[in-house]
Amino acid sequence: MPTPLDLLAEGLRYDAPRVAAAAALVLAQPERVDELFDGLADDNVNLRNRASGALKTVSAQRPDLLLPYKRELLTRVARLDHWIVRSHLCEMLPRLTNLTAAERRRALALARGWMEDRSSIVKAVALDCIVQLSLAPGFATERVAAAQLVEECVAHGETPALRARARLLRKQLAKLARAARA
Repeated sequence: MPTPLDLLAEGLRYDAPRVAAAAALVLAQPERVDELFDGLADDNVNLRNRASGALKTVSAQRPDLLLPYKRELLTRVARLDHWIVRSHLCEMLPRLTNLTAAERRRALALARGWMEDRSSIVKAVALDCIVQLSLAPGFATERVAAAQLVEECVAHGETPALRARARLLRKQLAKLARAARA
């Protein structure tokens, strides 16, 4: 039987069918999640991209599988210099339900930094990450800052994609505010 990294070793820069197959294998055999983290350390940038995509897919269904790796995600993985990995990390960070306040602030700082990324995709998912992380109890100040950033992106976002994401996030924040008042 192939390993997750065997499935990710070949293919296009981001080969969705291979990523899905590796994620399915890890979901069926959760003890293999560490193999995807090994892929993030590979010298092959395309393998790193595909491994991060598989981790993102796994975390959508089983975020608990990432919890033992939160420190690695906030340090080593956050330093990887490729936009695809950063975009996937932005989607994974809010799924880490066991972040301490300091770790959540670290994740917020990372996402704020990625708002300066060259990639408009990274900027859009970083904005989403900032909003989701700021929704935690005890983060009212960060939530206000996130709402201000969303409004700034609605009005002055560099790309249509960023402005569209900001409009969706503005609706989400408004809905949450209405629910809190009710």
